[in-house]
Amino acid sequence: MNITRRAFTGYTLAAVSSLAVGATPALAATRKGSLSGRKGYKVSGTVKVKKEGGKTKVVLADNYKFDPTKNPPDIKIGFGNGEKYAKGSKIHNKLTVKKGAATFEVPSSIDTDKYSQLYIYCEKFTVILAVANLK
Repeated sequence: MNITRRAFTGYTLAAVSSLAVGATPALAATRKGSLSGRKGYKVSGTVKVKKEGGKTKVVLADNYKFDPTKNPPDIKIGFGNGEKYAKGSKIHNKLTVKKGAATFEVPSSIDTDKYSQLYIYCEKFTVILAVANLK
């Protein structure tokens, strides 16, 4: 069977294009939601859970606001389902950002795909302060 250079180039480009298209979803995926306060806390803003380049990050958007009238002692970000925090899902030691954009890397030991919600919570008193349903 003889293949011309032009045909070979066309086949090669088609194969590379189909591989690239098929690989893209696995390399980058984003779920997002809107924060809603709980237990009398006023929390709002958009949150994203982004998978990119082998890492997962939680991104608080510019419109993120945590209730300025409250100051719980031990604020964390974590994951769970059905408004039940999943033990071992916290992503950092203390959330100090109360307004505006921020990005946090999720430890590789946490599989965020297992969770439908992101929480801002007080670890010391085991209280969920805000929830975002991730879609």
